[in-house]
Amino acid sequence: MPQRHLAVVRVTHWTVVASVLGLLVSGVGILISHPRLYWGETGGIGTESLIDLPIPFVIGPSVWNRPIHFFFAWMLVLTGLVYLAGGFLTRRLRRDLLAAGTYNVVQRLAYLAVVFVVFPAILWTGLAMSFGVTSVLPILATALGGHQSARTLHFVSVVVLLLFVVGHTVMVYLAGFWAGVRAMITGHVSLQRERPASAFLTRRRFITAGLATAAGAAGVGAAIHVGDRYRLIPPNHTGVLGVGETLTYASQRLLTSGHSLAREFAQSDISKVAPVNGPHPKDEEYLRLLADGFRDWRLSIEGLVARPLSLSLDELRRLPAESHILLHACEEGWSYIAEWTGVRLAAVLELVQTRPEARYIVFEPFANPNQSGRLVRVLWDSIDMADALHPQTLLAHGMNGEPLPPDHGAPVRLRLGRHLGYKNTKYLSRIIVTDRRDYYRKSRGTWYGGI
Repeated sequence: MPQRHLAVVRVTHWTVVASVLGLLVSGVGILISHPRLYWGETGGIGTESLIDLPIPFVIGPSVWNRPIHFFFAWMLVLTGLVYLAGGFLTRRLRRDLLAAGTYNVVQRLAYLAVVFVVFPAILWTGLAMSFGVTSVLPILATALGGHQSARTLHFVSVVVLLLFVVGHTVMVYLAGFWAGVRAMITGHVSLQRERPASAFLTRRRFITAGLATAAGAAGVGAAIHVGDRYRLIPPNHTGVLGVGETLTYASQRLLTSGHSLAREFAQSDISKVAPVNGPHPKDEEYLRLLADGFRDWRLSIEGLVARPLSLSLDELRRLPAESHILLHACEEGWSYIAEWTGVRLAAVLELVQTRPEARYIVFEPFANPNQSGRLVRVLWDSIDMADALHPQTLLAHGMNGEPLPPDHGAPVRLRLGRHLGYKNTKYLSRIIVTDRRDYYRKSRGTWYGGI
């Protein structure tokens, strides 16, 4: 019986279906955190939007949606590469999509547009929202008009893909839905004359499959060993979603290994509105320090260091300071540009003399009271040494030429040039240098914030 669909087409088809569904569900979860679209570099509450989407406005971090989104994004990209490679090797792309083969002209144009226009557009606009990627290739964002323009075009590209999916489903239904589904599962138009099961499982195929599985497992093990040696494995590498986290982190580390710099802006680009994600702490200790101008505040630096320090705000301000005008973007979707003034974290780490085995820097904010009134430390986070030593990583004590405002993290906050806003821990009180991979974050979600 003649084959209608090759195995590589069938496998990649259903993998793409699963990937697109996963991306859509997690993408909606990200979008409802801030269902407004803007044009240019910045946009947020208090600024004019381009489109207000008619969906519930649910402000809040999408801690689970982001790792799910990147997992399925990697699945889609890798599957797409397999599909293209298989299509070229089997000459299916030329036969079915370029020549007058299985599909008519309209179908061929639609499939070509999806494969070579829509999917690349989704990938491009997604990468243009990555601070790590645009620190190496800023043209990805600037050619689109800016960070928020990339987000808007990402949404538009997904809508175009959805229209194709709807049209594709309708065409399959009109041509015979179950017959088309069976053909995409078995590869044949009809199931009336199937080959016996013994024809599928021969000794040679069994041995080949076993050897391929063993080689794949060995390759994964070797990749993990090499990746850990060269510090390409993130702390949250375990579990199914850890695969996507690891691929994202490793690829970004290789891409940004040369200390690439985040895009900087001019004074005239500073946003008039700088949104915040919640007010400053309201506990008695913080309010007391705030009322006294933080004269009694201390920042301790401890852990794997030769000379632990405890710095006051005045002592920190007396260290060599520098300013950077950077884009600050929240994972919810809003963004603004501000000038941040502070001390390089690398300079402080040099003062305390970090030990060679140090791998992570942990940042702890003030303790805040929970609903029961008990003081707990929330939203503490960590970064690796590559980001800690980056020239744009600051312990910021100033914003737009003024002392850091309370709602923006006073007296001192972490300011990372190549990460989303949630990695920029506010209200710092303690910094811990450690080599522990398991001591990195108490909250859920994506650890690496460069994309």
